[in-house]
This record gives sequence, structure tokens and C-alpha cells, in this order.
Amino acid sequence: MKDWVNCMVDFLLQHDLLRSAGRGPEQTALRYMGRNMSYRVLLEKSLLLSDAMIVLGIQPGETAALCLEKSPQAVIAMYAMLFSGGVYIPLDTAYSPVHRVLTIVEQSGTRFLLTTSSTLEKLWNGAEERHRQMLKGLHILVLEQDEARREGDDSACITMELEGVNHHRPQAGQSPRYLYRSRKEVVSDDVAYILYTSGSTGIPKGVMITHLNARTFIEWCHAYFKPEPQDIFASIAPFHFDLSVFDLFVPLSIGASLVILPTDVVQNPGRFTAAVKEEEINWVYSVPSLWTGVIKYARLAPGELTSLRKVLFAGEVFQPKYLRTAMELLPNASFYNLYGLIETNVCTCYEVSRAEAACEQPLPIGYACANTEVVALNEDGRIAIAGEEGELCVRGSIVMKGYYRNRALTAASFVEHPSFPETGIMLYRTGDIVRINNEGALVLIGRKDFLVKRSGFRIELPEIERVLHGMEEVAAAAVMDIRGKDGEVLLCTALVPKQQGRLTVLGVKQVVGTILPHYMIPDLVRIMDSLPMGSSEKVDRQQLKEMFRTML
Repeated sequence: MKDWVNCMVDFLLQHDLLRSAGRGPEQTALRYMGRNMSYRVLLEKSLLLSDAMIVLGIQPGETAALCLEKSPQAVIAMYAMLFSGGVYIPLDTAYSPVHRVLTIVEQSGTRFLLTTSSTLEKLWNGAEERHRQMLKGLHILVLEQDEARREGDDSACITMELEGVNHHRPQAGQSPRYLYRSRKEVVSDDVAYILYTSGSTGIPKGVMITHLNARTFIEWCHAYFKPEPQDIFASIAPFHFDLSVFDLFVPLSIGASLVILPTDVVQNPGRFTAAVKEEEINWVYSVPSLWTGVIKYARLAPGELTSLRKVLFAGEVFQPKYLRTAMELLPNASFYNLYGLIETNVCTCYEVSRAEAACEQPLPIGYACANTEVVALNEDGRIAIAGEEGELCVRGSIVMKGYYRNRALTAASFVEHPSFPETGIMLYRTGDIVRINNEGALVLIGRKDFLVKRSGFRIELPEIERVLHGMEEVAAAAVMDIRGKDGEVLLCTALVPKQQGRLTVLGVKQVVGTILPHYMIPDLVRIMDSLPMGSSEKVDRQQLKEMFRTML
């Protein structure tokens, strides 16, 4: 009985790393800026940092914020938190201003922050007084800069002398003490990480993802896509973004290699395609706008990226003309349309045929993933039939545990399953309207509310409006989205000033950019005498959209 109880069963995310390191310790786990890290080294460094976190006092189930660049150091920190039994909160260092980053740290209530000296200095210098007081109350573990970034970077040698900041440095050169073995292990229903996303109240929402949630998605990926240990994956998405869950855990759970592409490489189509060729990458999972940029600017020849076999995309609509071109440029690759919110992981998938890409019909988001039920509820709350529209609702082990520290929002986001009344079986309401086509596949129609996706990032339009209404010079504001000439999402803002001449387009964009991530800065701004009103005395957003379309 004792041997059975202690046998290795992969219920937790860190179990996969243990297994991969045991099978191929010297195989390349991570590759970053020309340097390789083996599974043995990744595991050792993760365990060392886990020991440091346990010594620092983190308890099972407790959170720690990770404010680290997209790099091997961030991957090590994630696994260290998992081994310690803690919950990691990855923060955005590339897109979000300091105020938003520290607001998330504040809202999370965490006691711990993992970062580098240069990032800590950036946070301190950009923080307002209340956030500086918050930083003084945290246990801050200052990690070394990644070797690839440290060369020629004096910021890695900064000696932190921030008054009152309680920062620590893990001791280098030790062997793991395996302290995690002495504490009670978490179970698969415990939270592994929390991803923050835009919230309609103006405060970002923390989405709690359990080990079971993540592993349901990972195991489905193994069964459906059939990746192999010799495959090479590209890490495209920022680590605070839900697409990165695939990048991080699918390859590392089977002993494959992950090439971490820095943000500046991903954002440059020429450098991105050069990296795919040089690293012989087989798998890319991204938002469609990555390939739109490649098509427009990379001057790629058909068949040039010979290593690429799987192209997965999600987060926004892949415009038909660009999808067709991408498939022509990548004749050896299979294309898959994945759908899901942060709250549901990926819950549907559809393999796109070249014949379908040649049509102008909307691309289906497909069929439910394993151990997942997806239904469309019509306006009467009943399950929609083929040809009928309804709100997409999801249940299964892939759906989040809830919103962190927000039980009311969690309760409001679920609805009773109409097929199982009074049983406690609930469905998560996505807010997306879908239609079931004749083949039984789901086709996405649009949003039920004011939530839009832009380059894969989820944006609550009311959050931008709240920032604008917070400006002293603004009397009224309305934010909406339209499609640009290439099908891209454009954010449009109509403003009424309190006094003429005190409000400028540049000033508006600068204010939004200091509070919200850059992808939430409006593309088009129009200063008006008044906002058009409809018969219901509400802002006529449709009229405003037409006005902005004439500006293109």
C-alpha cells in the first residue's frame, strides 16, 4: 500500500518537469538569445529558488507576484512557486505602465514580489506614495538578470539602496535542499497561477487557474495535436497572457524544447521569421496579427519556413485574405483556430482546411475540447439548436476556479445548466454570441457586452472610459471599436471638453498611456461639442462608429 500511495502520478504542473528532467536531463529545455538550458539545470534552479521562497516564509496556497522579463528566469520563478506550493501572479513588464502593475500587486494582497534590481528600481521610481508604502511592506526577492541580458548591461550590477524596502537575494552556488518535500503537497484543485485581465469596474480581474484546469488543457493538447519530444516550440506570448500557458507547459511536459523569443523579436516580422528559420521552430501559437505583420513586412517567400509544421492561432479573428496568404506561405503547416477566454482556457478548436480558407464565410471556432461541454443559451435560457444564436457557455475541468478575492463577480459569471436544474451544475457565461452551423461547429458572431479583443489582449471599453472621465478637462466620453481597412480592431474615443481649447488629442493619449497598457490607447480621438444621443437618451454609439469610419 505504501508504494502505491507514493507512486508518481502527474496531478500537478511541476510533476511534468520532474518527469521530463528524469527522462532526459541533458536535453535542451529552454533556448534564449543563443544560450541553452537543460532540463537538469532548469529543475535545479527551480528547486533552489523554491527553497529560498520557503525560507522566506511563503505558505502553501499563498501568492507571489512575478515582475520579470520574458526570459528563462521567469520560467524558473514560475516552477519555483509551484514547487513551494504557492500561487504565482505573472505581471506585465512590456506593455503596462508602473501604475497598473503596482495596482495589480496591491489588489492581489500578496506579501511577496520576485523581480530584478533594475525592474525594482523602475517600479520604485514610477510609484506614487501609496504604492511606495506598499512596496516597503513586501518581501522582495531580487533575482539575478538572465546571463544573456546581463552581458553589457550595467543595470544588472545596480546595488539597491531604496530606503525601507525589504529586499533579499537568494544565495548562489548551493545545491537544492528539496525543502518542498517536507511540506504537505497541494492537490490538483488548488490554484496554480492567477492571470489578471481588464475589468469593467476599472480594476483588473484576477482569474484563478488550478493545476487541474491547466493540466486538462495540456493533456488535451497532447492527445489532439500529438507533439513529440524532438519538436521545437516558439514562445511568442508574454507570460502574463493566457496563450503562454501552451508555450510553457505543453513542450516542457513532454521533454521538448522551447525557444523563448524576446518581445522585440516577436514585434519585428523580419527578425521573427529569421528566428523561426535559425532555430528550426516547428510550432507557433500566436494571435493572427503576428502573421498579418509577417505578410505585410517580412517579404517571406512561399515554403521558406520549411521547419514550421503547426500554426495555432487565437485571440482575434484571422481575416480571410491574410489567412489564405499565410497558408500559401506555409504549405507544410497545419492551421488551427483555437477559442477561449482566460476563464475557460482553450475550450474549442477547429482545424482549418485550405478550401475553407478560400471562402469568405466566417471561420468556425469549432468543437469542444476533451472533458469540456460548450452550449449556446438563447434569450429564453434554453440550449440553442442548429442555426440559432445564443451566448456561449462552458463547463468542465478546463474552466477557472473563480475570480480572485471577488466572490460576487464569480457568482454572477455562472448560470445554472438548463439540462440539470437544481443540481448545482453550473455553466460559465463567456459573453460571446455564437451560432451552431449545419456541421455542429460553433461560429463566433460577436460580443454580448463592451468587451473586445485586440491583438489577443482582452479590453473592457468601460475601463478606458473611466480613465477619460477621470480627466479634469473631460465633460463626457465614449469609447467604441471599429474595424480598420485590414480588419484590425481600432479603438475610438469621442470626447466633450469642459472648456474649449484645453483638451488635445495628444494629451488624451498621453494620459491614457500613463494609466493603461499601450494596447488600450485609443487610435482615433475626436473632440466634439456634444455626443450624439439616441431615442433612449443614451449615447448613439452606432452614429459615432459611422463618424470614425469616415476618418479612415
